[in-house]
Amino acid sequence: MRIEARFDEKELKKLTKVLKKAPEECRKGLSSAINRSVKTTNTAMQRAVTTRYNIKKGALNGGDSFKSDSSNNLVKPILSTPAKLQGGIEVRGTRLSLVATRGMITPKEPKSHKGKTMRQIKRMAYPSVKVVKGQKTRYPHAFVAKAKGGTVGLFSRQRGSRTIEMQRTLSPANMVRETSVVNATQTAAREALEKNVAHEIEYRLGRLAK
Repeated sequence: MRIEARFDEKELKKLTKVLKKAPEECRKGLSSAINRSVKTTNTAMQRAVTTRYNIKKGALNGGDSFKSDSSNNLVKPILSTPAKLQGGIEVRGTRLSLVATRGMITPKEPKSHKGKTMRQIKRMAYPSVKVVKGQKTRYPHAFVAKAKGGTVGLFSRQRGSRTIEMQRTLSPANMVRETSVVNATQTAAREALEKNVAHEIEYRLGRLAK
């Protein structure tokens, strides 16, 4: 998924009009305004995601602790150049695995059944997952276990099979599509460009006046 930097064209036209007598400075100014805005928008978008979802910024980007995901889950700003006046934010990746180190699952360690009766085992609390802050979902047919390599996560066994699979949740791309995240991202983009265009007009005119 790629989020294009769709900014208010009026702001870009404003800079173009002021600097029409200096086309090179105009393109540099446009590129700089777009890039500053993309970086600000990226920060705002990730903040909106971590505000709504129970996920840390490092985990959103994969992170060193989640090597199986880190190559697939990236939030990357696409910057502009004077030759190519376009910017955006690339968000790609698979659904995030529900490993204990992400802090989304309860319990965080496997519960031992040793010494417990079948009745006691059945009365044990089901594992739960909290992806959206303030919202907890129980997983009655899943269990917390330690996989090969020592990774603790939430697993389930397919009916009629001995194979177990780790459960997964939303991908970063799913998260940035959520309404509150989209609204925060669009607001940040609009405000950032307005501010950065004003800065570039002042800065570029100052250079031309010297």
